[in-house]
Amino acid sequence: MFAEHYLLVKNIHIGLVLLSGSLFVLRGLWVLLMGSGSGLQKKVNRLSYVIDTCLLLAALLLLMILNYAPLSAAWLQAKLLLLVLYVVFGVFAFRNKYSMEVRWLAYSAALLCFAGMYYSARLHQPFAGLLS
Repeated sequence: MFAEHYLLVKNIHIGLVLLSGSLFVLRGLWVLLMGSGSGLQKKVNRLSYVIDTCLLLAALLLLMILNYAPLSAAWLQAKLLLLVLYVVFGVFAFRNKYSMEVRWLAYSAALLCFAGMYYSARLHQPFAGLLS
């Protein structure tokens, strides 16, 4: 049903990945260097949630188009694991209740997870081929 739109959905997914990652980098630097709480920052956070939701929907649509079971490929398993870690580290990075050292460490770890997801997807190898 959606197979004829595969290339469009894939390109939308890739574009959303790049947009989401760029926004995460900017939000992280903003929060860690300038502090949080401004009205503009809340709007940027909402935009990030919208982009990430669209990204997830595009990913699910790709799985549906390709008739792909998410756990059928090692690189996709690694990508999903890194996604969970990315979200967890992102939560630590953006919460004020943690020390600045913990927040910077979590932010750096989240960026490494993002890079791992990106290269795992590009190379179709788990953990970007680092463990093989």
